[in-house]
Amino acid sequence: MGDTQIFPTFAGMKARNILLLIVSTLIAPIYLASCGEDRWKAYAEQTATAQWIDDTMRVWYYWQDEMPTTEEVNYFLAPSTFFSKLLSKSDKFSTIDSLTTSTRSIPQTEYSYGFQFATYKMSNSSDSICALVLYVAEGSPADDAGLKRGDWIMAMNHEPITQNNYKTLYGASAMQLTLGTYDATSNQITALEPDIQIASARTVNENPIHYYNIYTSGSKRVGYLVYNYFSAGASNGGNEYNDMLQSVFQIFANEQVNEFILDLRYNNGGLLTCAQLLCNMLAPASALGQPLGYLQYNKRIQSEPIELSLSQSGINLNLPRLYVLTSNQTASASEMLINCLRPYMEVVVVGSTTVGKNVGSITFTNTERQIEMSPIVCKIYNAEMSSDYESGIKADYNVSESSNLGNFLPFGDINETMLNTALALILNAGSNNEEETENGTTTRTLSDTQLLHSSIERRGENAVRIK
Repeated sequence: MGDTQIFPTFAGMKARNILLLIVSTLIAPIYLASCGEDRWKAYAEQTATAQWIDDTMRVWYYWQDEMPTTEEVNYFLAPSTFFSKLLSKSDKFSTIDSLTTSTRSIPQTEYSYGFQFATYKMSNSSDSICALVLYVAEGSPADDAGLKRGDWIMAMNHEPITQNNYKTLYGASAMQLTLGTYDATSNQITALEPDIQIASARTVNENPIHYYNIYTSGSKRVGYLVYNYFSAGASNGGNEYNDMLQSVFQIFANEQVNEFILDLRYNNGGLLTCAQLLCNMLAPASALGQPLGYLQYNKRIQSEPIELSLSQSGINLNLPRLYVLTSNQTASASEMLINCLRPYMEVVVVGSTTVGKNVGSITFTNTERQIEMSPIVCKIYNAEMSSDYESGIKADYNVSESSNLGNFLPFGDINETMLNTALALILNAGSNNEEETENGTTTRTLSDTQLLHSSIERRGENAVRIK
């Protein structure tokens, strides 16, 4: 008996306590039920959002066969965390959002000042940046204030723009903006006087048909369209923008346009049906009635690819080739258009490599749970079953408007860098780092034109919007 321990050691007590904790945890639901308290309703309420996410994904998700089993997932996780646990490693674009706390821009009907911008680093300060206006929506607070493409914003209410406050330019209360003018020779921006006043942000309905024109040189009649988003209308079920688009193409047809430049540099996606409509009007007449491409869903939805057709929409320019202006923001439905027209016509890409979204999504909304998610539901192929642009579509001619800020001209100006490059292809068939004050005028020097942010990113679709 000399070696017998009447009291357990500390290590033994610790092990027994852990064992008791595990056992008590396992029998807790049984114990609660035996005391007359049914916890199943509470558990059902706590897991209802995750259950809706899971049920929807197991039907529609493109990589449905790669999802973890129901036994492998924790339905008590927060919605965004739970959603992320279901995603394939191949998935870069599925999204989920809260309807109550979302800060994402809603294209065409966003609460904003009504202008898009890019921010650039200033070399005179580690914090100070300037915002370059890319374009302004008609009838917006920015339009009313007289802002225009190419304007530089140096300060808000006399405070420098920084990495911490630049998002105020998305939309806030009324404020004063200090504008500047850019000198390409000195690579400096000089403040202008007086400041301008911009009204409070409001709901802005932005027409995606931003600008169009026709240029004539000899037998060449070149149509030009700046199209900033694939949207049918300003409201759900609306079709006014598609109607306007067809009216613009009727003008192109009446003027016998035989070359075309489609400016998608700020277009990062939208509706599949809008992309189809635009393809119908741009493709050669000989392609009408042929497959535009295919949508490949998971086998639970459809084992065979679903065909998209090129059809007669009433207007067709019967073009031999198409020039498309792109940037590193060009994505989704814009890329689909390029890829799907290539089997039928020469598509010349002028600009920068695009994003690489060769997939489609459907948005599912649960108003009771205040959750909205847009999972990837299909992959998009052209008529040749090609979809090889996951890394983006490379430009045939590399041009960036950021590389020549001294030539940041209005849309339609034939000397504007990207338009000029495309027109030339068609017609030819082929510093001081210190901030300083001079006579009371503030100047700032750009740091090698280092682009930091673009507001275009904020409104981007995760994929081609199927519906």
